[in-house]
Amino acid sequence: MTAASSVSQDIILSATGLSRSFSGFTAVNNVDLTVRRNTVHSVIGPNGAGKSTLFNLLTRFLDADSGSIFYKALEVTHTPPAQLARDGVVRSFQISAVFPHLTASQNLCIPLQRISGFQKVFWRSTACLSELDDRVHGLLSRFGLSEYANVAAGKLPYGRKRALELATTFALEPELALLDEPMAGLGIEDVARVTDLIAEQADRNTIVMVEHNLKVVQKLSDVVTVLCRGEVLAEGSYDMVAEDSRVLEAYIGH
Repeated sequence: MTAASSVSQDIILSATGLSRSFSGFTAVNNVDLTVRRNTVHSVIGPNGAGKSTLFNLLTRFLDADSGSIFYKALEVTHTPPAQLARDGVVRSFQISAVFPHLTASQNLCIPLQRISGFQKVFWRSTACLSELDDRVHGLLSRFGLSEYANVAAGKLPYGRKRALELATTFALEPELALLDEPMAGLGIEDVARVTDLIAEQADRNTIVMVEHNLKVVQKLSDVVTVLCRGEVLAEGSYDMVAEDSRVLEAYIGH
């Protein structure tokens, strides 16, 4: 294997020249991004920097005006989001996206059915779902949800609801997980708990994370990309970007 091919295989997601405008306002402007396997890559920036738009472009919930997106060296610029998810790219959302009337266990059965192929075997009885019990219990335990197994997701404390959303995300065994502000709305104790959960998953998955909590970014990130006015302002380790005068100016001004 050549050095070039080794580097290429080390890159799981990349974007080149990515741009998107809305009614004349440029939200993302000529952004290049490279995400390496088995890293936590955070995207940060002040409000209005273009983080959410970039996230939606990368996960194909928005079409780019220009530029290209590559996943495992294959271009996915025009790939539908559902196909991208089937190929191993899974995302979470700022607003909790669990099924409120289903229990925590039932919520986890849904993604497990997907990767087990049960949703295609329509002639089998629901008893076949018992085959997933061990995996459901394992996920409940790993994400600190065992005592809530039979509780409707809509009745869970908010922090545990976010933990359930992470559990359903990682139940799909993605190669790449994109987490959109996983700490949004969490109290101090829940932030610590969810941070630990993500840190544990980082040993198994590549993670791209948009996050406002800089203490969490500092703890979890291998690489940090700073956006400002839709453009990449700085990139590197947390300590490197935290000392960049341009980043300081973007966050706190002169």
